[in-house]
Amino acid sequence: MDAPPAGPPPGPPPTPPPYQQPGQPYYAAAQPGNAGAITAGVLGIIAVVLMFIPFVDFIAVVLGVLAIIFGVNGVNRANRIGGVGKGMAVTGVVCGTVAVVISVLFIILVYAALIGFHTSGA
Repeated sequence: MDAPPAGPPPGPPPTPPPYQQPGQPYYAAAQPGNAGAITAGVLGIIAVVLMFIPFVDFIAVVLGVLAIIFGVNGVNRANRIGGVGKGMAVTGVVCGTVAVVISVLFIILVYAALIGFHTSGA
């Protein structure tokens, strides 16, 4: 009883091919933002909301002035980078200007009325 010839001696199983990482997806470069324009718009809108509240309108004046400053800087930056955020910057300038003017008039009227009420003796 001769045994049939055996094949090659059993060895380790063949190794799988090495792991290849899939290619990285391509992402377009992000456009430059205009944080000054966004800040101006937000501050201007908040200033407009606060401008008719007595004794809080001082905050509206401060926020309005900041909105004007950030808005002018935002418009200048928008002109340099191709118009990104220019509308929001203009919104900040306009709302800030309206808030400052109306708040100052409101402050003058309220305190003039308080002084007139106080001096009238009523």
